[in-house]
Amino acid sequence: MTGPAPERPPPSSAAPPPGATAPAAPRPPAAPRTFRERSGAFWQRHRTLFWALHSVWALATGIAVVLLARERYAFVPWVVVFLGVTWASTLFFGRQAGERAEELQPYTPGLKQELTSYLTRTLYQETLFFLLPFYAYSTVLRSPNVLFLVLLGGLALFSCLDLVFDRWLRTRVVFGMLFFASVSFAALNLLLPFFFSLPPRLGTPLSAVLAVGSAVPLALQAGVRSRGTGLRIALSAAAILGIAVGLPSVVPPVPLRMESVTFASDIDPETLQLADTLASAASTAEIGERLVVLVHVFAPAVVPSRVSLDWTRDGQALKSSRTVDILAHEGSFRVWDGYRAPSGRVEPGRYEVVLHTQNGRVFGRASLSVR
Repeated sequence: MTGPAPERPPPSSAAPPPGATAPAAPRPPAAPRTFRERSGAFWQRHRTLFWALHSVWALATGIAVVLLARERYAFVPWVVVFLGVTWASTLFFGRQAGERAEELQPYTPGLKQELTSYLTRTLYQETLFFLLPFYAYSTVLRSPNVLFLVLLGGLALFSCLDLVFDRWLRTRVVFGMLFFASVSFAALNLLLPFFFSLPPRLGTPLSAVLAVGSAVPLALQAGVRSRGTGLRIALSAAAILGIAVGLPSVVPPVPLRMESVTFASDIDPETLQLADTLASAASTAEIGERLVVLVHVFAPAVVPSRVSLDWTRDGQALKSSRTVDILAHEGSFRVWDGYRAPSGRVEPGRYEVVLHTQNGRVFGRASLSVR
């Protein structure tokens, strides 16, 4: 006879039933983060917003520099300091990556990289906005040198886009070399005539050589990772030198600029005293057989120059004056020329006079309507 089956002890609450997973052990409370860790996390979250707002601030300060620093030739030596610090900071800290490092290993720059990049960008911004008025004064509409002013303004605006500008400076070797060379060329093209009394026809090519010579070490220090990169660096350097030497007409002849121009019917060649002053429109009876023009050119320092005047009527060439060697004294100098009508009377039309240097760099234009 069988008895009742012995009772099994109830399953222990500590042992999980078959097939069940053990509950996860409670995590220990997170250790409080340091101030540095909290600051780093805060910067990671708000870095993009901060630099976006700073771009607006950079543009506002740049506009203030344009308005306040114009005609401040006493500040020109500071451009040398800015360029020197920019070159030294870029050369010392170097680039953090090659051309494709940003796509392969994206990262947020550390504190040292952020401060270095901020200093470099600020120096670029202030230098470009400071140079803009000087080039604007020497630029003439409807002339090739408008292109250079547009390029300079574009570089100034682009330097205010902190996030994009910072990434390109760190990751694009050719861009960094080209940007520094362009800014250096624009600054030296103003500084060499101003400090060393070099004529613009010599100052411009020398500025290009010095700018390229100082920018190439920055590109080499960043590391040329491929033959294609080296080729682009060489082509970029050749382009800057080619424009300065072969196409000088696209570069305004700073620091020269036309200050005023006056048309008259006659002039005393010895004293440059005008017989009269013609308004923007005059009649053939007022002018007679001869039309003369007197141009005042501003120069902040002693700048040797070779200039000439071209005459046109209704777009058709009339004459070109002889090239005049001028030792521009500090302040201004005057250039004059006259047109004598072959028929004995100046014909009606729109007369235009273009003032340019020996190598075709226009820095003055004036017109008179004859009815």
